Amino acid sequence: MKNFIAVLASILGLSTLLVEAQTIKGKINDKSNGETLIGVNIFNQDNVGATTNIDGEYSLMLSVGEQTVTYKFIGYQAFTKKFTLAEGETVEFNAKLSVASTTLDLVVVTGSQFEKKVSEEMVSVDVIKEYLIENSASPDLKAAVAKVPGVTILDGQASIRGGGGFAYGVGSRVQLVIDDIPLLTGDLKDIQWSAIPMETVKQIEVVKGSSSVLYGSGAMNGVIHVRTGWAKKKPETSFRIYQGIYGNPSEEEARWWRKSQSPVFTGVFFSHRQKVKNVDVVVGAHGSSDYTYLERGSRQAFRLNWKTRVTNQKVIGLSYGLNGSAQYQQSGRFVLWADNVAGAYRPLEGTASSDKYMFINVDPWIQYSGEKSGLHSLKARYYRVERRNDDWEDPSASNVMFFDYRFQNEFKYKFRVTAGVQYQYIWSFSSLYPEAGNVITHNPSVFAQVEKRFIDRISLLVGVRNEWNNVLTLRNETSLPIFRAGANFKVADKTNIRASYGQSFRFPSIGEKFIDASLGPIRILPNEELQSEKGWSAELAVKQGFRVSGWNAYFDFALFWMEFNNMIEYQIGIYDFGDETGVLGFKPFNISKARIAGVEFGLTGDGNLGPIPVRAFIGYTFNYPADLQTDTSQRNVGVYFDNFFQSIVDVQPLNETESILKYRITHNFKADIEVDLWKFTLGYAVEYNSYMSRIDAPFEALLPGFAEYRQLNTTGVWRMDARLLFNISKKSSVGLIAKNFLNEFYSVRPGVMEAPRNFTLQYTLKL
Repeated sequence: MKNFIAVLASILGLSTLLVEAQTIKGKINDKSNGETLIGVNIFNQDNVGATTNIDGEYSLMLSVGEQTVTYKFIGYQAFTKKFTLAEGETVEFNAKLSVASTTLDLVVVTGSQFEKKVSEEMVSVDVIKEYLIENSASPDLKAAVAKVPGVTILDGQASIRGGGGFAYGVGSRVQLVIDDIPLLTGDLKDIQWSAIPMETVKQIEVVKGSSSVLYGSGAMNGVIHVRTGWAKKKPETSFRIYQGIYGNPSEEEARWWRKSQSPVFTGVFFSHRQKVKNVDVVVGAHGSSDYTYLERGSRQAFRLNWKTRVTNQKVIGLSYGLNGSAQYQQSGRFVLWADNVAGAYRPLEGTASSDKYMFINVDPWIQYSGEKSGLHSLKARYYRVERRNDDWEDPSASNVMFFDYRFQNEFKYKFRVTAGVQYQYIWSFSSLYPEAGNVITHNPSVFAQVEKRFIDRISLLVGVRNEWNNVLTLRNETSLPIFRAGANFKVADKTNIRASYGQSFRFPSIGEKFIDASLGPIRILPNEELQSEKGWSAELAVKQGFRVSGWNAYFDFALFWMEFNNMIEYQIGIYDFGDETGVLGFKPFNISKARIAGVEFGLTGDGNLGPIPVRAFIGYTFNYPADLQTDTSQRNVGVYFDNFFQSIVDVQPLNETESILKYRITHNFKADIEVDLWKFTLGYAVEYNSYMSRIDAPFEALLPGFAEYRQLNTTGVWRMDARLLFNISKKSSVGLIAKNFLNEFYSVRPGVMEAPRNFTLQYTLKL
């Protein structure tokens, strides 16, 4: 290991022989609690820099004369001090950093792959904070992300601003990233929401719009980045346990359980973070059981996860570790209801099944951050998903090996360069695509971006990526070079205008090309002729920060426009398949062209309004999703805008002319407001989803209850949640959460009813 470190140090230019005569050194602590801060960035006006070590100490060697030194750390207010250094002088300066405002100074990394204030980003980034996950008793990542305005999740498929429709669990246009590394399954390219380690999450960042240049094929519509936390100076232990019960639905006929035996759910989250000398250790565990309101849809799961970080004490700036997670899960699949009332919570014959899953990922990594050489990061991930039926038969498995090398540095004149090489190797097999056998995919890519900052008010960015996709025995595909560009202009102290443009692409998943499965009377059919999706998105927006009394907030207004070519959409119809004719199936096809434009408003704030702490997360999104293949007149921008404004009032006439894309929700409003009163915390959440105007006509004609439900429910649906928490002490609380407390009987995704009113009792302890 010592030889390896020495070689690595040599490669990265870590010579310790380079010494300058003038030095500023010291220690950096948290101003409020005195905690040592590790990894603080210290740099002068020429970007000569250093970072604090495991003891919070730093040493910065500079030239003679005037020096302006900045101390910067994620989650803290940046601090700047001027020094005048004489030849050979050593100055000792100990800095104390103050925690930043959790709203106005919120720091994110996903939009640009380096730390910056959310107000300085060039794309829309929404942040789900830890309090919102815990206080609302979110059982998994899907429940947490569903709180973001403009995000809808249909059958496990995330759609941002209408960029995706309904697909049978394959081909996500939204990339999931866990601590900088993608985590989509290898064959289906979907998100396994229940397998994400929520017990160690500190912050979730959602990027809206094309992010393909930085995150590749899966990021055509955006990115969900889950960032887990590290240990601090003092050990931290967190324990959250919940128990819940489903109430009876407002439609009494739909209840299939006895009144005295309502379905119940329970779960526990545990995490521990500790620093042992130069080693950070984070461990977590989760167990849950949900005997759900959907008959044959119950789920049980158990998970272990860990993170480690070793800070090398001989080579300053070098760290490495091994992260990972393992989960076993058995769950029922509920695909289509038996009918829209009495059978709303019962599965259509032949569509339900029970499966057993094993998820495992192992992530070794090594990173070096040097004063001259910048940041060099090498990360890898092995990710395996194995599925078997209830009898442990019909095995399916996808395996992903992912490698990511990344370089980042800030050069003279405030040029920041980020560049990297990625390689993904996938091998998979499944009873769902038996004819394909073992499918092997190679997926290399290269990317780079440059950001330049002018006069501390204007930032410009350009980036480029090329990615290749080789499915052995089938075809080779390439993204061709794709580009992104962005700008952020700080108009006033708390006012930022941003603009962005990004090209995007998505290679079809193995599942879309090869899956052949049955859902009762409907077949899921493959299409090996699918072509890659391509497109672009653009945005013009303003973010306005403001302060009312002690309440910090920002208002965000965005106009967005997305274009897609060869967009893949599933269509139900009668098809010939192999030697079979007249097969009723759900099959993916390339739509030649689609356009989605819209507007979004957002308000996020926290702090005190008078003596009362208030937290708010509110947003509204409208999009008009035009199908330019079935209604080619909309390719004319004037016609498109006529339809755009018509759809705000009444989209139904456009549905009749098949002018809009299928399975889209055009109006989406979400709000979550929380206040602290004495030892109590009160929370209220509301969500509105407009009527899904267009679906496949055969669904309404052939499946029981579809036509009747849609005729009776044409105005969209409001859902409301409420919560009351009692803070027993600073370390513990107990809460009661009521979800869908008005007991709405409704469906968002055709064929599946959402949960009736349900109650959760939760206890949280932090040591």
